[in-house]
Amino acid sequence: MRIGLITADFYPNVGGVAAHVVELGRALAKLGHSVDVITRPLGEQRQRTSELHGMTVHRPPIPKGKPLFTWLMRTWLKAFLQRESLDVLHIHGLRPLEATVGLDLPVIFTNHTSGFLKRIEKGPAARRKMTRRLAHIAHVLAPSDELVAATRAVDYPGPVDFIPNGVDATRFTPGPTNQRAAWKVAEDEVVVLLARRLVEKNGVVVFADAVTRLQNAARIVFAGDGAERSKVEQILRDGGCLDRCVFLGNVPNPDMPDIYRAADISVLPSFMEATSITGLESMACGLPLVGTRVGGIPTLIRHEETGLLVDSHDPAGLAQGLDRLIADRNLRATMGQAARQRAVTHFAWEHIAAQTVDVYQRYVGDAGNVSCNQLRQAG
Repeated sequence: MRIGLITADFYPNVGGVAAHVVELGRALAKLGHSVDVITRPLGEQRQRTSELHGMTVHRPPIPKGKPLFTWLMRTWLKAFLQRESLDVLHIHGLRPLEATVGLDLPVIFTNHTSGFLKRIEKGPAARRKMTRRLAHIAHVLAPSDELVAATRAVDYPGPVDFIPNGVDATRFTPGPTNQRAAWKVAEDEVVVLLARRLVEKNGVVVFADAVTRLQNAARIVFAGDGAERSKVEQILRDGGCLDRCVFLGNVPNPDMPDIYRAADISVLPSFMEATSITGLESMACGLPLVGTRVGGIPTLIRHEETGLLVDSHDPAGLAQGLDRLIADRNLRATMGQAARQRAVTHFAWEHIAAQTVDVYQRYVGDAGNVSCNQLRQAG
């Protein structure tokens, strides 16, 4: 098939949606499909057309802000589809939804983000607006049961399926690293890693509070940046813990395997979450996880087997879970090995890409001449 992936968030950005689209596209290309990514100029990546991991990447000069994004992207898409023939167009993230209305091909939507949850929490009017935005979508995919339920809650009439995020288990592996020496961390010190954007929904303030409550000594590494950083630093400073913390800022994804390998524990203190990509990358690198019971995190963590589940918004409970792993090297090793095995068996990108192709195939081939509405009613 020739597959279009459209997203406002892509390489070189860091974050879940950008990483998902890069890795899904790479895996689809490895399966032999032709993949066109349609995005925007981002960072230093401003070429109109380029190649990345077997994908063709198109970056029309379109601003992020609406309504210009919608109007210009729709215009660009219509011109592109007059020249080229895609079998299916797959939207990632909310921003491109309106730009894909009225196109003569099946449109799939992956409902990735907490932004969807926040919108529908605003009440009936917001839910009705979201229903209208999804009216042209043939099929919705979501990487957590919570997002599946939220999609159905807006009365979307078509099929909604759970397909988790994935991980490249050949690139994210346990192994040696020089990062601990760079951080001036002793070999016998335990490193707790928070590899998240420092924003409210990721629970980073609660995590900082938990760090101040730890009974066992550990070094804390923050790989990520964001609006909550100053608040996090202040909590750590007030708690006398700032000198035990390393802030790396935003780390490009190609550099992340070394960061995970230098850690002993990874933490997901989120308030809302899909099947966390950083959680999957941590597991593939052999790290036990301590995560909250929200969204897709319980899909990743088998409590007492690959890590520990704790309640969200509970710094004392989070500290207790972390303390348990900090104090027990053998438990960390056993859970880390089980986490690696689970990542390889259930979440490798080739498996996720194959599940996604199964959905595409419902809407191409002999079904290609049938309208999306007819397909949706049949599906």
